[in-house]
Formats: sequence, structure tokens, C-alpha cells
Amino acid sequence: MANKPSHSASATPALGLLTERGIPHGVHTFDHESSSRLDHPDYAMEAARLLGVPAEAVFKSLVWSVDARAVLALVAATTTVSAKRLARAIGGKKAHLMDVTSAERVSGSVTGAISPLGLRQELPVVIDEEVLLHSLVYVSAGRRGLEISLDPQDLITATGARVATLGTPARN
Repeated sequence: MANKPSHSASATPALGLLTERGIPHGVHTFDHESSSRLDHPDYAMEAARLLGVPAEAVFKSLVWSVDARAVLALVAATTTVSAKRLARAIGGKKAHLMDVTSAERVSGSVTGAISPLGLRQELPVVIDEEVLLHSLVYVSAGRRGLEISLDPQDLITATGARVATLGTPARN
């Protein structure tokens, strides 16, 4: 586990976007433990553990379909997205989590590395209101083993996100 203070501004689209906009951020690397796409580890919890940061401050990016429209939802690693709350947050009726292949195609990143910043196509972004409880949050930088830390308000502004109640406690 290593935190690298410097990086190439164009290492990922997310980092390029933050650098281009002059948004202060940190870049953190860790040795991702799973190499198989079929392993399906909880990437956000893995990032929190390996970086030694509170899991409540690590936000996972999940691609959903709300009334057949792709939407990116962000919740803390310790929670899950309520489909009803997400649909309601954007004025929709029905929401379901996209399958892995569709999520990767829409976002331009592999599962476990989907960043809310620098997406392949512009998507509506909804972030759980718990983001406002933190002075610093962590999101994927667009590659497994690479996280960005930044001010939650900067994340909301950079993504054009709507903040809403989305999360429910994760089931173990």
C-alpha cells in the first residue's frame, strides 16, 4: 500500500479532468488483491482497508438504469443503493442495477474502477447525502488500485451531481 503524492495529469480521464479544472485532490494507490473479473470483491471496502481510511468516506460508483436511462449512483462503501430512493431522486419510477458489461460500456471503466469523473458518456449523477458528513471523500480514479481524495463539495460540483437520500445499510 503506497500513497503517491505525484502523478501524471493524464493517467486517467478522472485525473485529467480534476487537473484541467484546477480542483485540489490527492491520489492514492494500493495493490488491488483480485485480478479476476469474476471474483466480484467489494472494491470500495478493499480500498478503504488497504488505504487505512474510514469505509464511510469511500464512495463506490454504481451504474443503474432508471426508466431505461443510465444513471450513476454514489454511496459509501458501508451502504447499498435503494432502487426506490434512486428512482425517486431523479423523478423516475423503476430502477435496477446495470449488468457488468453494460455498466463498463457506458462508463468506459471496468467494474471496481468506475469513477464518477471523466466518464465515457455524460450521465446524471446522484450522490448519497452522507457525502456531506465528511471533510474528505475517496472515489475511484478510473483504475483498480487508484483512488482520488477530494472535498465532497468539489466532487458534487465537478460531477454536476444531485445529492439525495440513497443509501441503506449494507447486508453482510
